[in-house]
Amino acid sequence: MSSTLALPAAVEFATRLVQAMGAPDTVARDVAEHLVASDQAGYPSHGLSILPGYHAAALKGGIAVAAGPECIRDEGPVLGFDGHMGFGQHVGKIVFARALERARKNGLCVLTLRDSCHLGRMGHYGEQAVAGGMALLAFTNVLGRAAMVAPFGGREPRLTTNPLCFAWPLADGRAPFVLDMATSAIALNKARVLAARGEPAPADALIDADGRPTTDASVMTRAPSGAILPFGGHKGYGLGVAVELLAGLLSGAGTVRPERQQGETFAANNLFALVVDPARFADPKWLSGEAGAYIDYLRSCPPQPGFDAVRYPGEYEAAQRARHADAIELDTATAAALRQLADGAGVPFPVLG
Repeated sequence: MSSTLALPAAVEFATRLVQAMGAPDTVARDVAEHLVASDQAGYPSHGLSILPGYHAAALKGGIAVAAGPECIRDEGPVLGFDGHMGFGQHVGKIVFARALERARKNGLCVLTLRDSCHLGRMGHYGEQAVAGGMALLAFTNVLGRAAMVAPFGGREPRLTTNPLCFAWPLADGRAPFVLDMATSAIALNKARVLAARGEPAPADALIDADGRPTTDASVMTRAPSGAILPFGGHKGYGLGVAVELLAGLLSGAGTVRPERQQGETFAANNLFALVVDPARFADPKWLSGEAGAYIDYLRSCPPQPGFDAVRYPGEYEAAQRARHADAIELDTATAAALRQLADGAGVPFPVLG
């Protein structure tokens, strides 16, 4: 079962919860808006359900709740930032805004970010880029957390979920193309939500601590832990390693070797991204027409049995936002956890529908 929470009330409630962690108003509002937008887009694993984890990390000093990004490299099209372990949704909003400005000036921006707390749903930044008319290619790795993804053919984890995001603006009322995906079969937060709901994980997504295939999502929440598998076997594994090298090395933060998995109270995200102004590379009218024509060609493909239509990445999120135009949904477990958090923080719990 699920309840509904009106959007203005959801943003206000989340803002007050983050403020109760000690965050300034602007930081709290950025975090809240990002989380609610994730719920709107159909990704509750990156929405309000994550606030209890943030609260626990903040209590341990793992999140520098008032911190913002510091520019540590500014060389033409290259921008580098240190997030100082601030809330990633606040840090990310700022650094991508700077990158968009630089791409408008130079045609592209090469962006790095190190030591940010959880950046949240990466597709959010893809949408931020396309709203400014830019294209985005972003790679993210994770330090300060145990490895959780097994390499192809391995039975123990050696990587994290290492997401990548690609976004391209589309015109004429089409939803933008936004591909936001972990290089693992599922994200860790997805496993967390499935375990909390008592629901099975997809087949070929997890192995238990002995390396045996399982659909029991709780293997990722108990000791000894299992591991998530790469998507697509050796192909997803190869992409995961590429993300680790690009984000870990070019940000200057490093890779998820054993000495960087321990000693942190919360995980740090590191980023390598390219923000590109397509209009610097071809005529804007041609770009718009060609991209739109290709998307239409894709969608004209007759569907296989069991499918109602061929869709492209970004349509799901647009449909979910339309569905959640007025309110987001909270499952029973998430609502209970948020109520407990609110009670402890002295924040009034909102009225659910």
